[in-house]
Amino acid sequence: MSLKKFIPTNGTIILSTVGIILAASIYYHFGMLDNSKPHFKAVPLPDFAAITDVHQKKSEFFKFIKPYVQQKNAFVKHQREILISLQNKLAKQQELSSSERDTVTQLAKQYRVEVKDFTLNEIDTLLVHVDEVPEQLVLIQAANESGWGTSRFAKQANNFFGQWCFTKGCGVVPSQRKKGMTHEVATFDSVGDSVAAYVDNLNTNQAYRSFRELRANIRAQHKTPTAEQLIYGLGSYSERSDGYIKDILTMLRHNKSILEEDLQK
Repeated sequence: MSLKKFIPTNGTIILSTVGIILAASIYYHFGMLDNSKPHFKAVPLPDFAAITDVHQKKSEFFKFIKPYVQQKNAFVKHQREILISLQNKLAKQQELSSSERDTVTQLAKQYRVEVKDFTLNEIDTLLVHVDEVPEQLVLIQAANESGWGTSRFAKQANNFFGQWCFTKGCGVVPSQRKKGMTHEVATFDSVGDSVAAYVDNLNTNQAYRSFRELRANIRAQHKTPTAEQLIYGLGSYSERSDGYIKDILTMLRHNKSILEEDLQK
């Protein structure tokens, strides 16, 4: 497992692996009232290992994961649209209402951005965090980290991105965990929850600041960020850094035709 990160999920502290230790004590929450997070139904994981045709296995894997990615991205997009409307209001020198300030406060809490004065600059900063992750990037990293859905942690814990947790009983104990280490591989109620935690990690974790800045710079050019572009912002995802980026980029390009099959139909 190559993840070198921490991902907050369901109140459990998920910390980085050796080599990428950042500021810790991070909690996962979606912060917008009762409808603060997408809700995912737990479904049985297909037996991808039983599919002997490689092309079919990859295609079925992408089809299985894709709806969760789309649901999470749609939720983030909605949050972003709310912020853009408030951004436009402030640009017209109009004050935010009390309820609008509450919304900003909750979003800032969720995305770990400090907001004090509800200024246009603060909204701009928050928008760097509140943005979608390209679908193909999520799919490729899920495939890479879960062995196309066949890993022990994918099957036992719905964990498709290698998230670690440090509360006893929070996950599955790795069979080759080194002496003295206490981490477990986090268990999720559903695959969708694992996808959501991954997206939130990229949008909040200080390790991925360059990822977010790269995405924001592309947005500033009135363009839609692509997986191939944003892969270069994932140097902190693995202690292998550039080697990991190269592997993910190669994997993306190699599977491009399968990823785009639905678009061709």
